[in-house]
Amino acid sequence: MPALNVEFSPEEMARLRERATIAGKSLKQHVHDVTVEEADRIAFVEGAIAEAERILPDVTDRFPAGLR
Repeated sequence: MPALNVEFSPEEMARLRERATIAGKSLKQHVHDVTVEEADRIAFVEGAIAEAERILPDVTDRFPAGLR
């Protein structure tokens, strides 16, 4: 399985360990989950922006005064 070797400062590592403990996960699982969730969030936002750009011309045609 592919893997990453990522370096963190001691302060960053301490924060990650704390968050993993709060989440009830191992550090490895926490970092995996946060990384994948962020990639998914970015993909969602990009999709939402693309959809808004696709439908916005029709919305502004139907409501020429604009949305308030």
